[in-house]
Amino acid sequence: MNFKDFFISSLIKHNNQEKIKYALEHSNFCSNRVNKKPIVCLIGIGPHAKRIYLNYLKKNHLELALVVELESKEVETREYLNELGFKDSYIYVIPDIYKDKEQLPKKNAKNLKEFCQNLKVSHIIISTEPKAHHMYLEFALKNSIHVLTDKPITVVKNMYKNSNIKKIKKQYYKLLKLSKNTSINCAVMCQRKYHRGYEYIKKLLTSIVKQYQIPITYIDIYHCDGNWEMPHDLNKENHPYKYGYGKLFHSGYHFIDLLSDLIKINDYLPNNKLIAKGEVYANCFTPQEELTVCNLNDLKRLFKNQKMPIYYRENKNPKFNNFGEKNFYGLFQFQNKQRHTITTASLNLLHYGFSRRGWITSKDFYKSNGRVRHEYLNIQVGPLMNIKVHSYQSKEIKNRETMELEEKVGGLEHFDIEIYRNVDLIGGKSYEKIQLGDLYSKLEKKNILGYNELAREMLLNDFFKNKIKKGLLKNHVLGMEILSSCAKQIPKNFKKYHQKEKIKIKSRRKYPDIDYLKTFSNNKNNNDEKIFVKDFTRNVKTSEFGVVLNYLKNKKCYEIYNYIIENNEIASTLNYKLFQNIFLALIYFYYISFFMKYKNTTKIAKALLKI
Repeated sequence: MNFKDFFISSLIKHNNQEKIKYALEHSNFCSNRVNKKPIVCLIGIGPHAKRIYLNYLKKNHLELALVVELESKEVETREYLNELGFKDSYIYVIPDIYKDKEQLPKKNAKNLKEFCQNLKVSHIIISTEPKAHHMYLEFALKNSIHVLTDKPITVVKNMYKNSNIKKIKKQYYKLLKLSKNTSINCAVMCQRKYHRGYEYIKKLLTSIVKQYQIPITYIDIYHCDGNWEMPHDLNKENHPYKYGYGKLFHSGYHFIDLLSDLIKINDYLPNNKLIAKGEVYANCFTPQEELTVCNLNDLKRLFKNQKMPIYYRENKNPKFNNFGEKNFYGLFQFQNKQRHTITTASLNLLHYGFSRRGWITSKDFYKSNGRVRHEYLNIQVGPLMNIKVHSYQSKEIKNRETMELEEKVGGLEHFDIEIYRNVDLIGGKSYEKIQLGDLYSKLEKKNILGYNELAREMLLNDFFKNKIKKGLLKNHVLGMEILSSCAKQIPKNFKKYHQKEKIKIKSRRKYPDIDYLKTFSNNKNNNDEKIFVKDFTRNVKTSEFGVVLNYLKNKKCYEIYNYIIENNEIASTLNYKLFQNIFLALIYFYYISFFMKYKNTTKIAKALLKI
């Protein structure tokens, strides 16, 4: 049964004729804006925006009505936009003195709002330096404009201070509250949520965990992006260290997000196995420590035929005490309520590692400074299954020789999945190897920059169609809790004082989404002849909650269940119960109806789970 038929059949069960008529007349089930071309505002024209967002907008013929950039970059931005064919795009400039603000000044917020209204901007993309994310996210949410931001969600200067770590967590929950008060989408660009390889792995793990009720017991994530930035590079603005944050709030956030997604798969376990507590013990490698590992004499010896930058003559003894970390290493324990360990995890995130940089003069810090990716994942589901990911590059993207996808070890698109199964218990193949390219069609792979780039494109497609589900702000609750606990370890590292940091566990059961709720549906009596008796509905923004009472003619009893419709998707037959007596059925029906009438949406959604 396709989604349309499933949706209509669910409505028929509710006996709601008006909704059935609407569903039949509007088979695309889209919001009012979907059929209209999005009108885009792009905030920040840095290396990432140039490579990803502008190319996407041009390829898909989307209207870039407005660009927001710093005053100092207005001229070069105008020239670049003209070269790329965006001559009609307006540029709204922000004075450079406001670039590190947490809120847009009132005057600028008012002016930007007028620009967005006059140009009918429907979608905002935030691609600024991360310190500015918060003020533009807040602006978009307060003005009900769909918004997509680069990772991390927010950050402030001097993340080696506990007060600032608490601040970004507070910012997140304030933004989350704003997003709940509006029907617009607020999403984060974490492309691995749309990466076919990781989608495949998470789907396979979910099926095994649900079927056999054995948790994911071990997770090892390793990522090194070969960003060998030397002392004379560290005052840069792109992926800065000088503001007091590093790997954890750069590419590291992708793997915090991946870890949280894997941990949430254990939410399908029974109560005694549910993860309720977490802790992390962590360490990091700083730019100051790098000076010991590779000092000035080492650089002269390694680059013996190259001229040393003037920086080293002017800075004989550089200090980087308050700079962001190069590498982050974390060991995690996730436990149930009885403090029994359910999942052990390790996270090893490196900027300082294998690189192809063979020159000392600084180049483009985005993709052309010797950067290569090594990515590894190892997951154990107790004695039932082991999944490994191997993804190793041996050269930079700029060294791509052909448009063909290089998928062998060392190639730019190398990504292999290895699966080992206990076939005597769960069946299947004892060993299976899957190349990432096997999971895509030839058409999908045609003329793409790479698989990560294709995942970004898929995320953008959903964002502009207002259909995005993976990566919404509300999906990052556990990720934010893990991130803030990891970040709290960094100030301790500066003081050479280490202890475990607790992680506040907020599982999917505390913040359930529609896909998760669907898994609790009960379809046992779908084929019975039903007579509608009574229903109660409550509409909240884009969601509808309801409770239905039917009489089952064949079984001569009454069924009561809840449903939720959100963004035109339905999770039905939740909290399913049968009653032989009409009076008991009505008492239960009115009890549930009363609860749904006066409780907030989060409490209702939690109540719909059969736990």
